[in-house]
Amino acid sequence: MSPDPERGLGPDRVFGIPRLFPMLATPGGEPFSDEAWSFEVKWDGYRSLAYLTRGQCYLDSRNQKPLLPRFPGLSGMWRGLNAQSALIDGEIVAFRDGRVDFSHLRTEPQDVVFVAFDLLYVDGKLLLDEPLSERQALLEGVYSWGKDVFRSETVSGQGEALFEWVRERGLEGMMAKRKDSFYTPGKRSKDWIKVKNVQEGRFWVVGYMPGAGRTVGSLVVAREKDGRLDIVGRVSSGLNSRYEKFFLENLTPIDAAAVDTGHVDAGSDLVAPRVEAVRKPVFGDLTRAEIKTIRWVRPFYGVEVQYTEITPDGRLRHPVFREVCE
Repeated sequence: MSPDPERGLGPDRVFGIPRLFPMLATPGGEPFSDEAWSFEVKWDGYRSLAYLTRGQCYLDSRNQKPLLPRFPGLSGMWRGLNAQSALIDGEIVAFRDGRVDFSHLRTEPQDVVFVAFDLLYVDGKLLLDEPLSERQALLEGVYSWGKDVFRSETVSGQGEALFEWVRERGLEGMMAKRKDSFYTPGKRSKDWIKVKNVQEGRFWVVGYMPGAGRTVGSLVVAREKDGRLDIVGRVSSGLNSRYEKFFLENLTPIDAAAVDTGHVDAGSDLVAPRVEAVRKPVFGDLTRAEIKTIRWVRPFYGVEVQYTEITPDGRLRHPVFREVCE
């Protein structure tokens, strides 16, 4: 197989298998049903391509970064292989208390599973030009599936019913894929659609992180619970220059030292009572120096935020700012 940049085939090989970038889905709107499509759960984890041969395993990230150093527990994936070599597309996920938990994936990287949903190569044959239905049929027999490496189950045609099942369980969303779709490495295709299970909620602005110049890079938001405000993370997506200007002109700073003690005195002129101390799970992606740049403000303004879930450790997943509450 010669390199073919137009098809996403570069010169690199892993165990003799062409090294690919994963095919990407197009964000979609409402769930739908159609017999020309298959539907499956959208797994909330790290996208990964698994290169497997007898005695060898290599896991690539979406951006072709090695993942085995981070998830060494999956190094023995090759043992279930029922072929000489294969390239499997899937997702590395973690479960806690019976549900998918992305935060657990970050804090307990040894306790993960690999969920497979596509087969791109097997025993010298590249399958990119085979329809999805054929690739998934081959996927079923290429591996001895178990509890640590398993196939993502698909539903034919009944997307709305599956999405209702996803919604009831608080999962991230649903993937819709045309049964006759070919695999286009590294490209976003309308033959694959991701339908997210999103929620909306009202949160209080308790601080912000400066952006470039005199702007608001992200808002620090909290939810009211048991007479206090628990910080649930930062929101940057959805902010525009008009709202940045509004917040810069209207937010009232408070003493950062008060936050370090665990609470901010509400005062008689505030709508919200107290702000909980900064907890590491909420700002796990920030350094201590970055946390110190947060400018704390009086929790006077509420905002509508769209998000996929609040994790068990109290952090917003995929938050998007919508508007200031009246």
